[in-house]
Amino acid sequence: MRRGAIKTLLGLAAIASFSTVFSGCGFQLRGQEALPFSAAFVVAPDTSNVANALRRSLSSQSKLAQTLAGAPIRISLGKESYSKEILALSGGGKVREYRLVYRVILSVVDAAGQTVVEPTEIHLSNDYSYSDAQVLAKEAEEASLNRAMEQDALRQILRRLSYLKLKN
Repeated sequence: MRRGAIKTLLGLAAIASFSTVFSGCGFQLRGQEALPFSAAFVVAPDTSNVANALRRSLSSQSKLAQTLAGAPIRISLGKESYSKEILALSGGGKVREYRLVYRVILSVVDAAGQTVVEPTEIHLSNDYSYSDAQVLAKEAEEASLNRAMEQDALRQILRRLSYLKLKN
């Protein structure tokens, strides 16, 4: 019984020391970025997954304007594109590796029409191996990688928006 108590105390001491070390170095869990505007209107096609995710994120923070007239800033997402490039071929001429590329142009304009963020391209890519023997699995992997790039683009957009310097 005494050994069990000692092991428990040592375990608690280890946890306490780890928490002290991590809190002392500034470590904190990733959270949502604080956005420096009261509301934003998103200009993008309804078919854009990233734009819809951005709208959901802004809506969850009560920062989504339903009309352009009620928004101090306008976020535009344009020229969204997906592409797939061949990276490597086997000796027999079959594809062994692909590169998936996602691009979107971000720009932000305030209510006065002043450009806050110049049109900026967000460019992401992912490489993955391919095999004709695993076509269904590789299609699912491709879809998963595209979703991951969309989520990464959304995080980049929100991070850029959190650093806006707006004139009052």
